[in-house]
Amino acid sequence: MSDIDPHRIDRRSARVISLQQLNSLPPSQFVASLAGVFERTPWVAERVAAARPFRSHLHLHQAMCAAVEQAGIDEQLALIRAHPELSGRTRMRGELTPESAREQQGAGLAACTPEEFTRLQQLNAAYTQRFGFPFVLAVKGHNRASVIAALERRVGNTVEHERAVALREIGRIAEFRLAELVDEPLGPRILAMAEELARLSDRADGLTCSYLTPAHRATAALLREWMVDAGLEVEVDAVGNVIGRWRDAAASARTLVTGSHYDTVIDAGKFDGRLGVLLPIAVVARLRGAGVRLPYTLTIVAFAEEEGVRFKSTFLGSRALAGRFDPAVLDSVDADGITMRQAMVAAGLDPAAIPKAGLDPRTLLGFAEVHIEQGPVLLNEAVPLGIVTSIAGSTRCFVSITGLAGHAGTVPMHLRHDAAAAAAEVVLAIEKRCGDTPGLVGTVGQLQVPMGAVNVIPGRCELSVDIRADNDAVRDAAFASVVAESARIAARRQVEIQWRKVLEVACVPCAPKMQQLWADSIGRTTGNAEVRRLPSGAGHDAMVMGQITAMGMLFVRCGNGGISHHPSETLSAEDADVAAHAFQDFLLNFPVSP
Repeated sequence: MSDIDPHRIDRRSARVISLQQLNSLPPSQFVASLAGVFERTPWVAERVAAARPFRSHLHLHQAMCAAVEQAGIDEQLALIRAHPELSGRTRMRGELTPESAREQQGAGLAACTPEEFTRLQQLNAAYTQRFGFPFVLAVKGHNRASVIAALERRVGNTVEHERAVALREIGRIAEFRLAELVDEPLGPRILAMAEELARLSDRADGLTCSYLTPAHRATAALLREWMVDAGLEVEVDAVGNVIGRWRDAAASARTLVTGSHYDTVIDAGKFDGRLGVLLPIAVVARLRGAGVRLPYTLTIVAFAEEEGVRFKSTFLGSRALAGRFDPAVLDSVDADGITMRQAMVAAGLDPAAIPKAGLDPRTLLGFAEVHIEQGPVLLNEAVPLGIVTSIAGSTRCFVSITGLAGHAGTVPMHLRHDAAAAAAEVVLAIEKRCGDTPGLVGTVGQLQVPMGAVNVIPGRCELSVDIRADNDAVRDAAFASVVAESARIAARRQVEIQWRKVLEVACVPCAPKMQQLWADSIGRTTGNAEVRRLPSGAGHDAMVMGQITAMGMLFVRCGNGGISHHPSETLSAEDADVAAHAFQDFLLNFPVSP
């Protein structure tokens, strides 16, 4: 275990300033504190000083980028020209700002070979001659080869397009620098990140982020940036999982994996899945900023797909990582007739490489997922954190009921073969059967009358059925009972009822060892020896990862009555903060030996 005291972890760099300090400084000192964020351009900070207080460094960054966007072209060009050439004459003369020098060194530009340096000089000269300003790139996360490739690609752009690209890169540079400069409590930082991600949506009227849509791909790009900013080695695998690794040369190759999904349901809340990605990123950034080293490798995974909204196939991201991906789902079709395979190729992914995405179970120490509870238990008991004991198994079906359509006014009631009336009986049968057993739940989440009309007896009805329990035998018995009762309903009403099972997932218990590690961390963080334990009725990526390694989950209190999968889903900054510190303690005290 680590011998680091988690209560003494702090960002001690002289360059770091707290958000609270920034908000309270006189304007001149506020501007001076941000002098290195936008290269030699103090007017950006000057124009946002009056907008204080800022809720987070991301809020500050948005304001500063807006000031740049609203500036005139001459001011924008002056800002671009304030940036140095990459590995160019400015570096040779020693005129780089400390920020630029550090960033270029991190990308390896200070160690260019003679051939690389010559090529950069040639490209820089061609670029400057074409555009009248230097090539700007946020080099964090790049290496010499990728910098040269970007320069080769962008030198062919139009002037107007390249000016916009340069300003966007300047904004990225500023975001990296602000994240390093501004210290803030973990809770508000995590909530600010969630708010920023929620701006990227398939719909303007709420948060929807379905697999490989433009919003989904933009979300992945932003998560990648935040992982790079936290100092992680980042890759995007063949299904779109964004994977960040923290590994020191002296650390064990054995790996603790954490993470959750970044896709959403339709009209979603901001924290389902995403909390389990953003919280680890924020904690790792804090630990690395404090110079902490872990004795093992830590991998943060933003799983690309869990909800199954677009292609009706769930857990794509975790199934790929667990080596359980079914190639047949690549032929699944979305509502626009696009296959999953086509969508992957269009997004630059390689479906043929999916088998290579699987992790080697022999290298894994475990999988830990932080997740909002999605229910009211912790809220009602006034407890911020809980340990998940098991994840309920689920049987999910689509049911088609075929009767006989007829005129609403001319067919007597006793002669009807009403598909909707039969569906209503099935719904009530599910409610009755699942309502008598603790831990068993049944839901009809979709109920439709295709081609229905106000004056037509329904000839067809379609519904979804989802039955869950934390005991497989209980769930299986309930499902068999409901199917048998539907057969009796069909016979009595003279309709045909067909069941099509689309998902069956067994109950997955959380590893006792992982539960105890979470309990110890919660106790040290909160001072409470008694820790709430509860099952999860919702499915999670952890249940797939639990097939290849020890798995454990931390639940965080969900506000607003426990509502989730809805825009009203809430999480307090205080609860996010205590969860982050519990996770930090979990990382620092996680044992490398089995």
